[in-house]
Amino acid sequence: MAQDILTTILAFIYTAGHWIGEKIVGLIQSISGVTIPASIVDAIGMLVILTIFLAIAEVAKKAIWIVVAIGWVLIIVRILMLMIG
Repeated sequence: MAQDILTTILAFIYTAGHWIGEKIVGLIQSISGVTIPASIVDAIGMLVILTIFLAIAEVAKKAIWIVVAIGWVLIIVRILMLMIG
């Protein structure tokens, strides 16, 4: 069952990457008039998907640092409150 789920997820990612790659190649071809080989459509799509994942991870990383910083501030405030009274 886990293998079926993984296969489905990977098939979805591949399909989305192929579709995105086709759209980008079509856009480039319509703008520049250069014929781009179909063999790199999948590569372009996968690079776009990886770029999106990296952007999401970068945003999540910043959000996590904010949460950690707020946590440390609250801990320090709590300790100071205990020390004061």
